Amino acid sequence: MIFVAVGTQFPFDRLIENMNEWAANNDEEVIAQIADGEYIPQNIKWERFLDAKQYNQHIKDASVFVSHAGMGNIISARHHNTPIIVMNRQFELGEHRNNHQADGVTWMAKLSGVYAAPTQAELYTLLCDTSALQVVSNNDTDNLDKLTNFLSGYIETGRID
Repeated sequence: MIFVAVGTQFPFDRLIENMNEWAANNDEEVIAQIADGEYIPQNIKWERFLDAKQYNQHIKDASVFVSHAGMGNIISARHHNTPIIVMNRQFELGEHRNNHQADGVTWMAKLSGVYAAPTQAELYTLLCDTSALQVVSNNDTDNLDKLTNFLSGYIETGRID
């Protein structure tokens, strides 16, 4: 099963459309949290919002977690040892207030178990071979420290170094 989550602050119709299209052509169960998006998927199971228990259970049960480039989702995926594919929202497409996700997605993909898919083609390539995605170990403290340091630096400076 593939779990998809777009967070609770903004819809992310582009990601949900991509996942719906992929699911129509692949024999894999996809469950999605779609927030208040206008696009209603036909080929995947979905809920607008999930409580914490449902959200965490889906991540735990998933072979891969597909998400917007949100730090909370990355941390949750690492906690459950589930590889995560992140697609960033784009300011230019009206998907967010600014481009902080685009700024951070390249850096995030340097973390063990985190895979960047800024385009539909890159997303589909990763989804077609999810068995190759590495599961993050809970003992991977070096990368967790890198993530914490990255977040601290970004919060302090507002830029990626």
